[in-house]
Amino acid sequence: MSTQQIKDICISKLSGKRKLVIQFALDFPDKVVLMRMKEFADHMGVNPATIVKACKAVGLNGFFELKELLKQEVQLTRVDSVFTGMIQEVKSQGNPQKVAQDAILGDIMMLQKTYETMEFDVMEKIARAIIGSNHTYIVGLAHIGLVARYMERICRSAVPQIHASTEYHGELFLNMDHFSEKDVVVGICLDKCQNQTIDALKFAKERNATTVAIVDSNLSPLLEHSDLSILINSSHSFYFGAMVGAYSVVNAIFYSMANILKEETVARFKFFRDMSEKQNIYKT
Repeated sequence: MSTQQIKDICISKLSGKRKLVIQFALDFPDKVVLMRMKEFADHMGVNPATIVKACKAVGLNGFFELKELLKQEVQLTRVDSVFTGMIQEVKSQGNPQKVAQDAILGDIMMLQKTYETMEFDVMEKIARAIIGSNHTYIVGLAHIGLVARYMERICRSAVPQIHASTEYHGELFLNMDHFSEKDVVVGICLDKCQNQTIDALKFAKERNATTVAIVDSNLSPLLEHSDLSILINSSHSFYFGAMVGAYSVVNAIFYSMANILKEETVARFKFFRDMSEKQNIYKT
């Protein structure tokens, strides 16, 4: 069954409270999917039993099935809105300078919202988990591979055991075979979530690795397979907007790691500086 099929049911034939429950769920799916049944019942001013009866009246087994249906609807709408919004943005603006200004302002606002809602104790836990891991595997596919490679490069400035998986199939499968309980596996999904990233994090969880999700939606399917997670509050006004937030989050994780490993980090950068001077890397 789909939400459209529920809409096709003559909701007017439902009793008053049941009708209100179903209508609200269809009108505000993004809100309902985040609620527990009691929260939804309290919000609607009805008993939880009414929620169950309303769901069964439209052919569903209960509130859980309704939420799963609404979750699919929200995800599909969200993916479509990303591309639709991008097309509309490009078509509507005839001033490239205005578009550039809006893009930068959008990134600033997104970073501000991310900062305001960030759980920095979780970020520290992620940093310590990476430091203490035998290996840390970063899974970022398609264009998200740019973030995964960046995270690999910068975090290796603190610890050496970092591996990025950016290719579907072979490279990812080989790394998955090494996942163990002493490892950390980071899954990155922005805008859309690739099935293989979900499968990799789920597989890591089954092997008792510590799993980390970096996402831009609290509806991301990665979250149910993660021990720790970071949410980037992207407005999705621009298709690649969340990428800026992801790079910023990666920087923050690295600086947290560098602070924890303060003496080692200072020594490593001194070594880098000395080697650069010795090899005459930079023009002075």
